[in-house]
Amino acid sequence: MSLCRIRLILWLILTITSIIGGIAIDLVLRTAPFPVLVRFLGLAGIVLAHFPLKRTGKLLKLLGESEKWGCTNRLVTTDLYRCVRHPHHLGVGIFMTSLGLLIGHSWSFLIITIIQWFWVLGFLFLVEEPELVKKFGAQYKTYRQKVPMLFPKPVCTFRVLSKPMSEGQGESAERGA
Repeated sequence: MSLCRIRLILWLILTITSIIGGIAIDLVLRTAPFPVLVRFLGLAGIVLAHFPLKRTGKLLKLLGESEKWGCTNRLVTTDLYRCVRHPHHLGVGIFMTSLGLLIGHSWSFLIITIIQWFWVLGFLFLVEEPELVKKFGAQYKTYRQKVPMLFPKPVCTFRVLSKPMSEGQGESAERGA
């Protein structure tokens, strides 16, 4: 089993645990639900997070190593990766925060949101960034200086998401060292 698949399984366990834990605490404490408008904002956030998640998933699949699900042997700097270095992680964070709003109780929201963002930030700073520097060297260091890690350039993001992803997109990605 690939390291990427193991990381996904660990994240799923963390996600399921945080959702169940948050809901259980809300049930025990009988917390009041959020207003309907807040819950609709959560639903809207889930829908909006779906687009970059799906797009980066397709791009990584296109460039990935078939025997190592979720891993790539190329430094991807095209499409959303021109605007933000970790669009998939950003999408996961937004999706999970929105899920907390949709569930609509204070402890569920806090537990899901805090645990997920802690995981995303911790994983990026402690695991992913060092691995990418080691794997791609100077090429990644240059890319890192030009592109923000987690908060995208809004104009760039809008431009990219307003255009369909072409099948040739992956061919313009730079090869890793």
